[in-house]
Parts: sequence; C-alpha cells; structure tokens
Amino acid sequence: MLAAFGYRRGVAHLEYIKHEGDGLMYFLEVGARVGGAHIADLVEAATDINLWAEWADIEIDKGEVPYVLPPRRADYGGLVQCLARTEHPDLSAYDDPEVYERSDDPFHAGLIVRSPSHARVRELLDDYSRRFADEFLSVVPHYKLPPRR
Repeated sequence: MLAAFGYRRGVAHLEYIKHEGDGLMYFLEVGARVGGAHIADLVEAATDINLWAEWADIEIDKGEVPYVLPPRRADYGGLVQCLARTEHPDLSAYDDPEVYERSDDPFHAGLIVRSPSHARVRELLDDYSRRFADEFLSVVPHYKLPPRR
C-alpha cells in the first residue's frame, strides 16, 4: 500500500480492524508518521528502538545514506488502555515485574508490559484487560443526531 502511494522512506503505519462477526480484517487508515496511542512506546519497550529518533535519522539523511537498523532487543510487548472514570486512576496494584510503563494521560488507564515470553505477555494482557474493564473502564455513549427537518 505504501509503495502504491509512492512512499519511499520514513516511518508509517497502517491500521486494520478485525471484524468480530466475520473475522475479516478491514483497512482503516494509513499515516506517514509514527502511530499514536502509545504504539511508539510499546515498540521501544519490546525492542529498545525509538521510532521517533529513527524517523528523524531517516529524514536527516534524505535517502543519501542507506538506513541501518540499530541493535535491538527481541522481547514481546503488549499494551492495554482504556478511558477511565477518574482523572488519575490508581494503577499501583498492577505491579508485576513485566510492567514497563504506566500511562499518566488524564482519564486513561494504560500499561505497557514486556517479556521474553509471548505467553506471559498474552497472560498479562488477558488478565489486565478483564481487570481494567471492572476497575476503570468508562464508556461514552454514541451521540445521536437530532432528526432532520
């Protein structure tokens, strides 16, 4: 997809959504930038690669110097995040050694975990997702448009 847009170098992201009913992946967005929602923090936790710094290096070199990926760690990472009912949710009970970072965004609960074990990351994400839903999750109802006149 990026090649079709003529994108030759830099950082980009593509987003897809998996449909709960049919299991198919649907294209949502492409962006010629580092992804949001703490994805760069997640990548750095698992790999020690800072996507913002790498993007800057690529742009400064303007394609004149071949890009070389820096040394990286090979851990697994995971991110769980939701809107929270309180401005600063208390995440102190999430104290497993694999917790790498806690979000300090207001009205959000968020954690990044990392581990050399994929199974451990999956276990933590499953557990934390259930707990976040019980302890923090805030849902904003859909806005209903008034009827047309």
